[in-house]
Amino acid sequence: MAAVTPVSVKQISAGSLQGVIADFAATTDNADTWASGIKGIQFICVTQEDTAGTAAATGAGASWAAATGTITFHIGEDNSAVRLMVLSGFSS
Repeated sequence: MAAVTPVSVKQISAGSLQGVIADFAATTDNADTWASGIKGIQFICVTQEDTAGTAAATGAGASWAAATGTITFHIGEDNSAVRLMVLSGFSS
């Protein structure tokens, strides 16, 4: 597990929610974390942006800590490029 930083970040809006699309380099590993600082996260979506070595290693997901906005990646194969979309807004 290591802290990672996106190579690019784009702000978006989706109705009443704010969004961020962040791209991470092909060095992102399972259990890496991003201290996004995003509060009020409502939804996250992660995609693996490169080809996995095997079909069993395909896939990406993430979880987040609501209090801090820290996002933890759950990736089928280490050293993957990842795209993350976060929607945030009202606090739950």
